[in-house]
Amino acid sequence: MTITCADCGRMQTVPEIPVGAMAECHRCDRLLAHRSATGYSLTFACAVAIFLLLPPAVFMPLLDSSIKNLVFEESRLVSSVGTIYHEVWFPFAFGFMFFAFLFPAVRALFQIVVFSSLRFGFPVWQRGRLFRWSEELRRWSMTEVVVIAGAVAYFRAAIPAEVQVRVGAWCYVAVAVLVLIGDFTLDRRGVWNAILPDTEALPDRHVAACDVCEMTVPKRRPGDPCPRCGSRLDRGIAPRLAPALGSVGAALPLCIPAYAAAIMVNDQLTGVLEHTVIGTVQLLADYGYWQFGVIVLVAGIGIPITVLVAMIWLLARVRFPSKRGLVIRTRVYRILKRLVRWPMIIPFIAAIAAPIVDFRGIDDIVAGPGATPLFMLIALLMLAVRFFEPKLMWKRSGESV
Repeated sequence: MTITCADCGRMQTVPEIPVGAMAECHRCDRLLAHRSATGYSLTFACAVAIFLLLPPAVFMPLLDSSIKNLVFEESRLVSSVGTIYHEVWFPFAFGFMFFAFLFPAVRALFQIVVFSSLRFGFPVWQRGRLFRWSEELRRWSMTEVVVIAGAVAYFRAAIPAEVQVRVGAWCYVAVAVLVLIGDFTLDRRGVWNAILPDTEALPDRHVAACDVCEMTVPKRRPGDPCPRCGSRLDRGIAPRLAPALGSVGAALPLCIPAYAAAIMVNDQLTGVLEHTVIGTVQLLADYGYWQFGVIVLVAGIGIPITVLVAMIWLLARVRFPSKRGLVIRTRVYRILKRLVRWPMIIPFIAAIAAPIVDFRGIDDIVAGPGATPLFMLIALLMLAVRFFEPKLMWKRSGESV
């Protein structure tokens, strides 16, 4: 089959690979195909289970808290949305709602529709487009991020109160595990070929190609819709540099309020305690939860700074191109795609911890003024990585794409 690499634009023929094997781009090492033993069957089953488990995970009790068995509080995942909405800024509340449960539910629904149509043979309008949307939602569905944030929030809330895990939390953990299993076992190239097979022979001239499903289309022109996923063939990549640059530029001034202001405020009888990202690390370490303090330190400070610096470097290399180090820069971009979502752990900790310890006049944890700029900083970095096209580095350096 003929595949055009989405990262470097090189067209290449990939032979039939055995079960368990992988095929990588010979120029930039991008994974082109990974033949799974289960194809999409296990992912299909996981998507059905995710869609059934998400409602109880969202609406059933998540955590219970009490102080000296005198006052009690119950939290649900959906209650975090209302709490954040009233305490801080509404984009943070709706962002948590979309990332934590709406996007995972929509993605599971898209997968169920596509895989059931392939399995049982009934026609579905634009199923290639539906699968493309489900793959796009993959980076914006943050179930595993929410689980780690919930674990940190549990120990953070356990400092002033007694906290118990309820059935909603276990359902959500099961959802996160199923998402990981489904993603790991999915044969994406097999799904694309089941929707519409790739071209077998390598064309003898340049033809239009899709940078989403990586299909080589001999009888189409640049700008035409991809016959398989609906994206534009050979879409212009230079105009996407401006949104990436703008996102990085907008993220830079947010660093000051994101790290100088408190992300959580603890209103106690003895006074009001404000905790920044560093303060939260120190608090967890002081109470013996240093492992979670390391998670907060790496996710809250190390990864955002690394992504910001790396994106500035990649954008600068587009402006000042060089053939030297192209493969390394492309690999760095792929690492950034994997890392950039994990700093959402920090604002999510504030979102989950706020409804757990909500004893007004005794002990109350609320999301601080720094939670919103930190959320916006991470969201802008995610957009910058999403808009950046590594293929532009290859094109500006004079390499054929």
